[in-house]
Amino acid sequence: MPAVTPAIKALIVDDENKACINLKSLLLDYVDPELNIVGLANSTREAEDMAIKFTPDVLFLDIEMPNENAFGFLDRISPVSFEVIFVTAYDEYALRAFKLNAIDYILKPISIPELRNAYAKLKEKLSFKKMFAEQQMSYSELSEQVNNKAKSHKITLRGTNSLEVVDFSDILFVEAQSSYSRIVFFKNGVEKELLLSHPLSDYEELLPDNLFCRIHRSYLINTRQIKKLAGDGTNQVMMNNGLQIPISRRRYSSLIEFLEVN
Repeated sequence: MPAVTPAIKALIVDDENKACINLKSLLLDYVDPELNIVGLANSTREAEDMAIKFTPDVLFLDIEMPNENAFGFLDRISPVSFEVIFVTAYDEYALRAFKLNAIDYILKPISIPELRNAYAKLKEKLSFKKMFAEQQMSYSELSEQVNNKAKSHKITLRGTNSLEVVDFSDILFVEAQSSYSRIVFFKNGVEKELLLSHPLSDYEELLPDNLFCRIHRSYLINTRQIKKLAGDGTNQVMMNNGLQIPISRRRYSSLIEFLEVN
């Protein structure tokens, strides 16, 4: 069953409560009925309290408000973790808004197509942030595993929608696919594979060098999973799953030497 993506959390900030209610209706009725509007704030102080309490993904933010405008507010609480979509009656602040990396700048009266377009940009930005965060976490895990290489006999493989803890001995091979790596392994006797966002060289460093041997620019194999070497001069190795993998000419002799030593 696919993972359910959490609803986007939004906070609406405008000193006119009617404007907050109107924008809330437009968002829910015409843009995304699943949008989680966590609050309506009528001042930057209220917005600050709600942002701390609800950790919204985005603020729909008016600019001109009593006591403190939007720019002063954002500068005061910087750095912020949420995105910003400005919703205002004033067009003279657009350049300054985009210098703050705002998602969009919507003028009142609000146009539904413009609101939908801004929301589409928001979803794309949030999706990118999520992917980047997952990639950073994945690299952090990989680094930790490299550091603990001598102590461990397992590796954690994090795919798009799954996480597998695999014994080194159950990995058949790692195949380079551009800047990604395809890892084929056995789990409870069943052959599985994952495509991961690390180059083959990372796994060559991580996996134990008394088990794994680079036999081709695209393949790192587990030598304990070799079924046989092809003896017909084709320079191929057959793995335990029946797959034949090419051995580059310059690596053939080093593979034979590796097998004799290990």
